Amino acid sequence: MKASQLTRIFYRHKLKRLASGEYKLDFYLPRYPSPAFFTALEDKVVCRPPRPVSVVLSISKACAYKCPHCYQRKDDPRELPLPALVENVRKMRDFGIVAWAVEGGEPLLRFERLEAVLAEIAGLEVWVNSTGHGATPEKIRRLAELKVTGVMSSIHSVDARKHDEFTGVAGSWRRALDFLRDCREAGMLVGFNTVLSDREVVEGGIDRIMDFADENDCDYVQLIHPKACGAWMGKRFDTSLHAEAVRIACEAQRKYNSAKSRIPTILTAQVYEESPEMLGCCCGGIDRFYVGANGDVQPCEFVNISFGNLTEVPFETAYARMRKAFAVPCEEWTCARHADEIAAKAGEKLPLPWSETEKLVADWKCGTPTKVYDKMGIYR
Repeated sequence: MKASQLTRIFYRHKLKRLASGEYKLDFYLPRYPSPAFFTALEDKVVCRPPRPVSVVLSISKACAYKCPHCYQRKDDPRELPLPALVENVRKMRDFGIVAWAVEGGEPLLRFERLEAVLAEIAGLEVWVNSTGHGATPEKIRRLAELKVTGVMSSIHSVDARKHDEFTGVAGSWRRALDFLRDCREAGMLVGFNTVLSDREVVEGGIDRIMDFADENDCDYVQLIHPKACGAWMGKRFDTSLHAEAVRIACEAQRKYNSAKSRIPTILTAQVYEESPEMLGCCCGGIDRFYVGANGDVQPCEFVNISFGNLTEVPFETAYARMRKAFAVPCEEWTCARHADEIAAKAGEKLPLPWSETEKLVADWKCGTPTKVYDKMGIYR
């Protein structure tokens, strides 16, 4: 019954049939009926307390791009030593984490680290986030050999000039498209990671990017709303268009997930996926969490606070601290609800260390419990 309650909300999504004969019910869920899918259900329905399904793992901060929204901009550039990285990947894998987004910086620039990580999680639901910078036919072939499910690359505009201005690197738009084409030909799913401002959304930006994704045979577009974190820590966005932009993005999600949609590309808008009618805010080990390149365990890549660094504490310790702070899933987005509090304590380096985080989260109040999890009763 609980499995039915959880999976029912994904029936609004368009099914994607894979060449393997498996199906994708949702971008963030492992493909069905893979072992990873049933482990994900077990994480929620059987385990007490419930466990997260996914992690975003940064393996390096190395990157030649200068994207203004980068949530790692102020992070410590030192990398978690490779043996420690692999050890903690094994811990998370054995703990039941089955959906992995592996990224940098630019992970292709530190391919020996990327390869070592992928070897430990081959066969799970694994996506690699990459700009394509540093790609070679040999590296792409190796990604396929290591059973990478798919690759996402940043495309922030249908216009090459605007995109290149955003990344600060000439030719980055063309490079990303060529990289996605080559990965698709190697048998992997492909998609865009796209950041659009409220104004761009209101002025038709979603439809333009979806048409462009369709033209380039993309399977997914992940629409990411601008966040006041990282390089944009403390940034004030124009709030006059925000509610309308959220409404349009949610309507677009329903439109492009409808069987009536004229294009096969599927839209995954974060403001919809983490809306009250879906899963609410999933950070903090509810459904997902983030591990930075230097080993900081964070509730989300967009929430610049650390519950411990893996060079200083075991993963189990950092994870337990995080779950205590995020005991109950709530509808409100942590990255928006607490952005000002984090910014007030932020210095030149992020994320906030555990010594600061501990004091900060002690005063946080739970928001409105997420309906589906409240109904399931698994977090009480």
